[in-house]
Amino acid sequence: MLRNLCIFSFIFALVSCGGGSSAIKNTNNSGNSVVGSSASSNDSSKIVTNASSAAEASASSAEVSSSNSSIASSAQGGEPQNDQLYGMYVSLNTGRTNALLGNVEREDQFIKFVRDNGFNYLIFYDLEGLNPTSTTAKQFAALVSRAKLTAGVKSVAAALGDVSEANTIVAYNNGRPESERINVLNVEYEFWNMPDRATAFNNTIAMLEHFKSVGMVHDLQTEIYVGWINATEAVRLGNVTDRILVHYYMQTDVTIINYGLERLEWLSAASRKVKIAPIFSNEGPKNTNDIPFMGCWLEKNPHQQAYKSWREQYDALNKPWKENIEVVGATWFIYDKFLDVKNLNGNQSGGVISNGCDVQ
Repeated sequence: MLRNLCIFSFIFALVSCGGGSSAIKNTNNSGNSVVGSSASSNDSSKIVTNASSAAEASASSAEVSSSNSSIASSAQGGEPQNDQLYGMYVSLNTGRTNALLGNVEREDQFIKFVRDNGFNYLIFYDLEGLNPTSTTAKQFAALVSRAKLTAGVKSVAAALGDVSEANTIVAYNNGRPESERINVLNVEYEFWNMPDRATAFNNTIAMLEHFKSVGMVHDLQTEIYVGWINATEAVRLGNVTDRILVHYYMQTDVTIINYGLERLEWLSAASRKVKIAPIFSNEGPKNTNDIPFMGCWLEKNPHQQAYKSWREQYDALNKPWKENIEVVGATWFIYDKFLDVKNLNGNQSGGVISNGCDVQ
């Protein structure tokens, strides 16, 4: 990561990381960015069945209500409210031995995890180039429908790194009911890590502008995840997209709001109120190719606490620029690595790969 603030060597080490660290954007021969799933997490990385029966939907409704109530809170501070997003990146791991789609056991585990943990927004990787009539598309549609109808999910996004992929999502959505639709075009293009940052940023703006025009016609929202931005970039981003996900990749929640706080101030200089949501990472010592983030912290703290602490610290700030910022919730990276936390929210997980954290 690029950052102009050099405070401690620990912070400097953090800025080398991508905003999320499991889906890598590679550049193909034509120079177009593509998003592909990977277990890697380095400087250029971020890193993200059958339809349910009526009986499943009925049986799940009480659980959805209970889960959503558990994350509701007061208007200021605390965990996500019912009207705020609480998101999670998800890699479909298409073509791998741990592929999510088409495996009934993994799909059931995923739906249960989403429902039990109160996530209402999902950002999916591995959707670029999706054939709308393929088996994969049908399996994905069924999974999305289950998530929306039985697990409390309100909307889903596709993480995309190529301007042409908006057409892929439009084609997938065409003719599908709301329960199966993708609702958000999420731009994942780490311009701050590119050799020619200026050109990469202009490409990012062009992508967002195109996504916005497509979204206006096809009822799609737009958003972008950002790591490190400067003041000029912040204003342009704030003026062109519906929502900005800002990474807060720390190992604990202590003074977490101070991690690149200037980014929010810069975003507030846009000509309209800017909607933002922090992103937290659950990577641990043994399931990241970068440094660990909140994987070990999660062994002793509920995942909702990260946003609760962040929001309380944000609310305590006495800054005039906050008037032009709207916090709309929070997001976690990434589903697979939650399964590696052995004591997530006090429940033993079924992860196969240990995150390397020793629970005292």
